[in-house]
Amino acid sequence: MKSGMGSLMAGWRHSVAVMGVGALLLGSAGCVSHEAELASLRDELARQRAELDRLRGEMNDGLTLALCNPELRQLLEDVQRECTAPAPSSSPGATAVGQCTTKQIRPAVISADPEHRGRFLKLMSHLPHEVVYIAKGGTEVAPYRLERLHRLVRRALLQSTVFLVVSSPEDGESESLRRAEMVERMLHERQVDSAKIRRWLYAYPAAKSDIDRAADLPGLGETRDLFRGVWVFRADC
Repeated sequence: MKSGMGSLMAGWRHSVAVMGVGALLLGSAGCVSHEAELASLRDELARQRAELDRLRGEMNDGLTLALCNPELRQLLEDVQRECTAPAPSSSPGATAVGQCTTKQIRPAVISADPEHRGRFLKLMSHLPHEVVYIAKGGTEVAPYRLERLHRLVRRALLQSTVFLVVSSPEDGESESLRRAEMVERMLHERQVDSAKIRRWLYAYPAAKSDIDRAADLPGLGETRDLFRGVWVFRADC
């Protein structure tokens, strides 16, 4: 009786051992299969990302061609080529933005102007833009100017989008720089990265005849000096 019971227990232990080995083998096979599926999914994800990047690039190129005429594109390329060194910011810890001066900008503007008269505002007026008027030494701007600036920057940005911050040094370079940096801080507060900003300290001719949009003229309570306006052009080139 005891012998029969011992044989039964031995047989049961053998069956359990065989089942354990089988389960282990099945588990190993399942792990191999799972790893293969994960590797396949990773490869497919990489292919999808590459395709998305390609489509995004094609869309950016297409929109760039549609939104930026050849003359303006050439103007920006010529100016950028001249402006190779970033200018240090006066704000401690702030990221510097690219800065260009009248000497670097004027030849490109005159070349791009069909009349070769350097009518900067007339040439640039078809770009989406806003202007912020800042009085000499002033630190406040009209609230509606901030709202208009916010609407300009909140649209989705292309890879090629840049914001040109144009400030005239007619009343001195230090004051021109102060106004430009003030507007740049407004852009930073609206989540525009410094890499998307170009600072132009450019002595452009400021004439009412070159301003087509009534909203771009000084409003109630704003300085009447047109050259104190800081123009922000959105260029999707």
